[in-house]
Amino acid sequence: IDLPANQVIAYCGNVHFDHRQGGNQVDVIQAPRSTGSILKPFLYYAMLQEGALLPHTLLPDIPININGFSPQNFSRQYEGAVPASEALSRSLNIPAVTMLQKYGVPKFHNFLQQTGFKTITRPSSHYGLSLILGGAEATLWDVTNAYAQMGRSLIPNQHSDAVPQKEADILMGEENKNEAIQQKFTWDKGAVWQTFDALKEVNRPEEIDWKSIPSMQTIAWKTGTSYGFRDAWAVGVNPEYVIGVWVGNADGEGRPGLVGVRAAAPVLFEVAGLLPVNRHFYEPAEEMKEVVVCHRSGYRASAYCEETDT
Repeated sequence: IDLPANQVIAYCGNVHFDHRQGGNQVDVIQAPRSTGSILKPFLYYAMLQEGALLPHTLLPDIPININGFSPQNFSRQYEGAVPASEALSRSLNIPAVTMLQKYGVPKFHNFLQQTGFKTITRPSSHYGLSLILGGAEATLWDVTNAYAQMGRSLIPNQHSDAVPQKEADILMGEENKNEAIQQKFTWDKGAVWQTFDALKEVNRPEEIDWKSIPSMQTIAWKTGTSYGFRDAWAVGVNPEYVIGVWVGNADGEGRPGLVGVRAAAPVLFEVAGLLPVNRHFYEPAEEMKEVVVCHRSGYRASAYCEETDT
């Protein structure tokens, strides 16, 4: 999606349309798929926006059991205490679950519906805490559009709640088209900027120091992998473009090793490499204020905090 123009400039819903293969004529961009970890940045944003979290707030990454639910990290390891921004950039599952427990499943469920996730239709109790780990289904269109809304909020004089033109013109019937265009959600620019700031630190699949290479794209990006290796996601945002990638089998069959960072991320960065090198997002300094935080914990500083940062 071209962000400033709010136009879809490339759309590929499947491959080998003329081959006689199961599912190869399904437009997977419009198909509900398990979200994996692709929704984690939205929870991080929501908690930042209401002041329930700061970027360096320490979160627990330890074995937990919540009414029989015992989430594990993809690595099967534990880090102890992790700054929130690092927990997001490393896509740690346990901190995400504890964040959702604190924020509240019904509230996050409502937030996702407000931001345009049209397939998350069941009651919040149906999803529970698994909502943040792939317990819900979303379409690549809605996921990419939600990231696009966030990105557009950081472009001066742009409206983040607009729907990309191709959906309105081609992909939706008249009844749904009007509903989508009227969707309104106001993003907090400061929280969006801090969320993207954390997502810029996600380790890239090529494992190189991209910051030292001027020709490399600056991208805030996130991957996701569904249970059973059925869905691999990658979405990347910069001030000019949003790229959304889903990799998997249209018939839903899983494949060992089908994970976002290995299957979808290389496609994301290959596409990004074809696009012009972009500028950085404008930091909305006027939307934020400095606060004193405890150096060790990342929480707002109290009388017991001996060493502070701003």
